[in-house]
Amino acid sequence: MRSDSFVPSQIYSTKDILAFATQLPVNKENNSKIKIDRLRLNQIMDYPSIPETSTIPSKVLGPISTEGPLPDELLSPKRPLVDSKSIFAFWHSGIGTIPPVLLRNVLAWYRRFSPLGWTIYVLDNVPNSPLNVGNYIDTKSSSIVPAVFTNGTLDGQYAAQHTSDLIRYPLLLKYGGVYLDVGILQFGDLNRLWTEDITNPDSPYDFAGFTLGADEPQIVNFSLMCRANNPLVQRAHHILLQVWEGKTNTIGTHAHPMVSHVPLMRVPQEVVVEEEGQEKMVINDEAMTDYAIQIQCMGSAQGWVDEEDGWDGPKYVREKCWLLSMMDGAFAHEQMTGWSGQRQFDLLSLRLPKESEIETEDQALARRIVEEVVADSWCLKLGHGFSAKLFGGDTLGMLWRKHHGSDCASRTYAGWLRWAEVGCCRDSDVVPLKVPVHEPTRKAKLLP
Repeated sequence: MRSDSFVPSQIYSTKDILAFATQLPVNKENNSKIKIDRLRLNQIMDYPSIPETSTIPSKVLGPISTEGPLPDELLSPKRPLVDSKSIFAFWHSGIGTIPPVLLRNVLAWYRRFSPLGWTIYVLDNVPNSPLNVGNYIDTKSSSIVPAVFTNGTLDGQYAAQHTSDLIRYPLLLKYGGVYLDVGILQFGDLNRLWTEDITNPDSPYDFAGFTLGADEPQIVNFSLMCRANNPLVQRAHHILLQVWEGKTNTIGTHAHPMVSHVPLMRVPQEVVVEEEGQEKMVINDEAMTDYAIQIQCMGSAQGWVDEEDGWDGPKYVREKCWLLSMMDGAFAHEQMTGWSGQRQFDLLSLRLPKESEIETEDQALARRIVEEVVADSWCLKLGHGFSAKLFGGDTLGMLWRKHHGSDCASRTYAGWLRWAEVGCCRDSDVVPLKVPVHEPTRKAKLLP
């Protein structure tokens, strides 16, 4: 980066900063030391270092505007190969229509991981699009996706979310790699996890993801990593296809025989949502499970034992799955604020104190959120519509979308998070959960 080409409001990686710093003039008053023009350097960096983190050791690409043309590698990526470094995501109307707050997540993945050989695929459902999911999996085959996807008849309030649910297992089964929701700010090192654990023949692990909690081994679906033809994903996908047979939405799917042996997901209390122009919605354990039926299908595969083909779900999860609790690894910001999106938004919108200012209590909490998320978590998962209904208010993701640029405003704690996506990584090793012994929830033949 040229020393005269920086934009003070732009977010730069640590390597950009160091490259700039090397071009600053030497202070000739002290020949024993090279003194950097701190004022000019602070105009670029804007943010202090985060304890227990270091500069990302590999190359990071330079800043990319959400308003300018996107890189060709995102618009027309090379075809994925089996078990190549592929990150899949989905946005039904195409990458060019992703709201800026979510597009910044994708661009951060690209900047950090593409120099390490990763290709990012944001697939869509747009006719004739090179990224149409039909170009990557056979969307006309009933063994790949249910008829509701092929026919385009999926309905219900969360049709877009459930559309993406129906493609992530097939993509991972065919190609392997990673599936990420576009609502993820990624801080953990996906490349290291892939090379040292998932594809390393000396590693016991061949699947990675999140669980509902430290004591709840049920695997969720917003971040998944495995090689092609993974046996757990294969069985979860088979169950999902059975559950969707003859359906156009997920209402009532919690009672399907393929998943009815799995305990329902729990909500803190029943919530009744009445919105103008929409049918009254009751969110209870059944409705929550219906909404997250793909997770329930995974839970079914996890608890299933099929002695005929040698499948022991509980044993597989215990021995082969690299897992983190989503509460600690993806929702630290929620736990630190009582799951209040407004509180998170207000805190992260604060400006960092200047050198002469004393940190307020709110600034201190905002700083601890940033430090916890970056140095001790794996990612930050943004929730949207269903979460808002469940907790009775706009989520952080929704508020960031409503207030354009608030997720990356200079010298704010939100901007600090954005800087950290491509600026640093945690020093300590990430230790996966030790999954205890669980009894199977069903014993029967599973695959045909």
